Amino acid sequence: MAKNDVVSDKVPRIIMFRWALWFMFANAAALMLISLNYLKSMPLPDKPLPQLFLALSYPGHFFSMSLYAAPLIAAAILIYPRRRFVFGLSIVLELSLVLVIIIDSLVFAQYRFHLNGMIWNLLTSGAASDVLPVTGLLWLILCIAIIFIALCEWLLAVASWRWVQKKRRRYGIVVGSLFALIILFGHGMHAWADANNFTLITSQVRYLPAYKPLTMKRFMERMGFSVKNETGKLHLNANNSALRYPLETITCDNNSKKLNLLLIVIDSWRFDALTPEITPHIWELSKNNLRFDNHFSSGNCTRFGIFGLFYGLYGTYWHALLAEQRSPVLMREMQKQSYRMGIFASAPLVSPEFDRTVFADIRSRISLRQDGERPYQRDRTITDKMLNFIADTPTDSPFFGFLFYDAPHAAEHPADRTPFQPALKEVNYLALNNRYDPLPYLNKYKNSVHYVDTMVQEVLTVLSKKNLLDSTIVVITGDHGQEFNDLKMNYWGHTGNFSRFQTQTPMVIHWPGKAPRIFTHTTSHLDLPPTLMQQMLGCTNDPAIYSNGRSLLDISPRPYVLASSWDTFGVIEPDRTTVSLQAGELDILDKSYRPIEGAKIRPEITKSAMEGVGRFFAR
Repeated sequence: MAKNDVVSDKVPRIIMFRWALWFMFANAAALMLISLNYLKSMPLPDKPLPQLFLALSYPGHFFSMSLYAAPLIAAAILIYPRRRFVFGLSIVLELSLVLVIIIDSLVFAQYRFHLNGMIWNLLTSGAASDVLPVTGLLWLILCIAIIFIALCEWLLAVASWRWVQKKRRRYGIVVGSLFALIILFGHGMHAWADANNFTLITSQVRYLPAYKPLTMKRFMERMGFSVKNETGKLHLNANNSALRYPLETITCDNNSKKLNLLLIVIDSWRFDALTPEITPHIWELSKNNLRFDNHFSSGNCTRFGIFGLFYGLYGTYWHALLAEQRSPVLMREMQKQSYRMGIFASAPLVSPEFDRTVFADIRSRISLRQDGERPYQRDRTITDKMLNFIADTPTDSPFFGFLFYDAPHAAEHPADRTPFQPALKEVNYLALNNRYDPLPYLNKYKNSVHYVDTMVQEVLTVLSKKNLLDSTIVVITGDHGQEFNDLKMNYWGHTGNFSRFQTQTPMVIHWPGKAPRIFTHTTSHLDLPPTLMQQMLGCTNDPAIYSNGRSLLDISPRPYVLASSWDTFGVIEPDRTTVSLQAGELDILDKSYRPIEGAKIRPEITKSAMEGVGRFFAR
């Protein structure tokens, strides 16, 4: 090749596009080599189908990642097709991607989770040593590594250019088509595995950074490509587990007489909806029992609120536990101690997938769906079922009852149950904005909670008539809060933020033998499993080996609680909330949920939260 072919800066756009694709393909190969570190942390599959999925998903994912820079590179070629400019931009973009993967692999090796906003903030705020043990030597190594990687990127760019100039055959079409098929089949295999509860495939996903596999369970069921396995569960071989949950064998006293447990969860029950007017019967119960006035859910939506309530784990573990379909230690121990189960939820237990998480071990023995078109009708159904369950309860074995009411989620109630006025008849969600008067909507919500309160009282009355209140722990709480533009920021409902209106919920407990008390210290849904494991089931292990929570009755100062959502989580401190966003940014907000100017993260709290997020992953 002539020298001027290499240094010439004026090149047809079609040639530049061909070069860019080959350059990104070369970077995909580099990313695969770098990412072998993830496989060192992964229990490699020993069966053909999971092995095939790994063989497809691994190259397919990193080829997809190398294309992240494609839009910017394409724009550069179209706007200013000069080789030096396009080369420089492409090298910077792919270098940045490679560095992110290297840093992520180091973080993953230590904490078993991928980069998030809190870690990025630590790394860029001068507190990198709180994430990785950074020394002067390590900084030197990192600088040398960056220079070396940049040099490698330049060599890849030159090699790709020479390949494009020299080779006229259409290898690119063949390679591109091959990788398109690899990506397609890999995602198709995951969609099939998710629909058929094949955890040996779904459990691999968390090891690949930023991997968003295809899921289409309902569609595949309709098309006949999945099996509705509602009679059992697929257990993952412990040798292939990504988790160490619990960290050690649970030891409990199985011989003493056990109290019954009735857990009543009211969907979207916000903290200030426990009053003599809205919930008169539950309020009356709270006056003579345990009431926790500063209690937070483990999430701002149902999935993570119920998850924390049963597992005692941060919602960040949801995806891993769903992939392996592993039930919580609380449920396992109650089964081990012969608790009779009465599980009645108004909303389907398959969405969210509580049938494959919380109730994975007993899904063949419970009703996953209830009859009734409207939530308040299904609430009536589950109340009747619980009344029958209690009536049939034998006295020689303990029971666990779970009631999950759904009417307040959509602020529904029978037409004749409207004590709070003025109230909407129907909610026009498209009309909600900062100018909308929230009172009629809020009153409709209060009517729905009031309706549920009457059914809770029916259950408590039957327990009393059967003389079971003296032998039954009754826990009444919400899965998360519900906002009615309280912040004046146009937030309605839940899942939108981590303010107290969406995360704080009542917690009332009737516990035989415990004196009435109002607690004002900070508590969390994560604290319920440790409390029950220790004081109801007689387990002697340190709660830290199976939970991110602690005893509800521990009144020592607590620096923060953590609440989760889909791809974000909030670290809630007494004076502020730090939100880790999906895109990598952090929002540090005051109690009114406005940004705190100049605020910085608190490394000791961040490091503690990170330790909890990674504690139960296998190493």
